Amino acid sequence: MRRLAKIMITMGPSTSDYAVVKKMMAAGADGFRINMSHGDEKQWSSFIELVDKASQELGVSATKVADLEGPRVRLGEFQGIDVTPGQQLRFKFAGSQGDGIPVDNRAFFTSVERGDRVLVDDGKVVLSVEDVERDAATLRVISGQRLEPRKGVVISGKEYDLPPVTEKDLNDIKFIAANSFDYVMASFVRSARHVEVIRRALEDAGAKNVRLLAKIETPSGVNNIDSILDVVDGIIVARGDLGMHFPLEDIPVIQRRIIEAARRKLKPVILATEIFMSMIERPLPTRGEISDVYAGIEEGVDGFLVTSETSIGRYPVDVVSWLSRVIEEANKNVRPRRVDQPLLSLETKVSKGVVEMAQNVGASVVVYAHDFDVARLISAFRPSTQIYVGVPTPQLARQLSLIWGVSPVIVGAVESEDQGLELTEKELKSSGVVGPGSLLVELSWTPDRSTAVVKVKQLL
Repeated sequence: MRRLAKIMITMGPSTSDYAVVKKMMAAGADGFRINMSHGDEKQWSSFIELVDKASQELGVSATKVADLEGPRVRLGEFQGIDVTPGQQLRFKFAGSQGDGIPVDNRAFFTSVERGDRVLVDDGKVVLSVEDVERDAATLRVISGQRLEPRKGVVISGKEYDLPPVTEKDLNDIKFIAANSFDYVMASFVRSARHVEVIRRALEDAGAKNVRLLAKIETPSGVNNIDSILDVVDGIIVARGDLGMHFPLEDIPVIQRRIIEAARRKLKPVILATEIFMSMIERPLPTRGEISDVYAGIEEGVDGFLVTSETSIGRYPVDVVSWLSRVIEEANKNVRPRRVDQPLLSLETKVSKGVVEMAQNVGASVVVYAHDFDVARLISAFRPSTQIYVGVPTPQLARQLSLIWGVSPVIVGAVESEDQGLELTEKELKSSGVVGPGSLLVELSWTPDRSTAVVKVKQLL
C-alpha cells in the first residue's frame, strides 16, 4: 500500500545541500516550506533552485510553499545570551535608546502589564513582568536557559492588535509571485477578513493561482475557525504557538476540534510542530512521537509539517524516511475517524459515492481535474486507496501533491474529461502504476457539471 498522508519539510541550513534535498525528496518529502521569517531572497532563491532541480531529476511534482512571517512580535537583533531562573532582564523597543534586549514592535509595550507572563521562542524561556515603561519593561526569568535573536514573543492570554499583513509580507509576496510558489501560508490568521486581505495582496502582485493556507495559532483563529475555513484553501494546525496561548493539556482537544472543523468543511488540514522533534539531535524518533503520528492519521489529517527537524536538525533525510515509514504503516492499520460532512452539492454527493464504491470493490480512483476542487472533494472523504488525478498543468500537479491520497499525473490540456481520463489511464499503464487485473473507478463530468459518469473497470 502506498502512503496516503503527505509530508512537508522546512528548508534551512541543514537542507542547503543539493544531495540532501534530493535524498529527502526520494525518501518521500512531498512539499518544501520556505520560512520567510528567516533568511533573505538570495537564500530563498537558492532553496527554490535546489527543489526544482531535484524535482526535475526525480520526475516528481514537489510542492513549494512560502510561509509569510506575518504580524508577529519578535526579539530584535542581538548577541544571544544565556539566562538563569531568577535573573532580571530589561526588554526595550528596538528603536529606542538605552541598554536592553530589543523587541521589534511597540505592540509588546502597549499590551504588556505588570504581572503578565511572557513566553519567548515557543515557551523555551518564560518570564514574569515586574515593571513597564513606555518603551521598556523589566522582567524576571521563571524558566529557560537561553535567549536568541528573532524569536517570537507572546504575552500569555493576550493577542496583539496588529494589522493582517506587514510591509515585509507585502515585499515577500512580490517575491512569491515572481518565483512560481504553489502555496502561501498566512501566519497568525485571526479572522476571515485577515485571509481576504492577504488574498487581495496576492492577486495584486500577480499570484492569483497560488493556494492559501491559514495557520491556526491564536485564540481568535480557533474561535473563528469555521468562517476562516470558508475563505481558505486549507489550514495548518500550528501547535507551537497554540501552546503559548492555551494550557498544554488543552492542546490535544483544540487540535482535534480544528481538524474536525476542516474535515466538515472538506478542506485540507496539515498538522505541524514537534512531529519528530527529538530527531533534531538523534537519528530515531521516540515511541511517543510515533504514536502522535498515528493519532494524526486517525484524526484524518492530510499530512504533517516538520520544521526544525529538517531546517536545523542533524538528520533531515532520516526524519523524512522515518516519517514516511510510520505514515505508511499507520495508513495500513488506522482508518481516519468519521466526521459529519454535510453533502450540500451534487459534486460532494458524487465524490462520496465514488469513494464508497472504490472502497467496496478495492479499486483506485481515477479522475481528470481542470481545477483544485475536483480532487479535493474526493480526497476529503479519505479513501484508503490512491486517487490518480490527470491534470493540465505542472502547478496544479504540485498543489495536489499535498492532499491525502492524491497522485497527480500531468497529461496536458484536453478537449473533454473523457479524453483526459483516457490519457491519464494510458500514462498510468505506461509507467507501470496500473496493469492487467487493476481495478479502477473512473469519474468524469459533463461541461456544465450537471451529469457525472462513473465507470468501474478491471484492466485486461
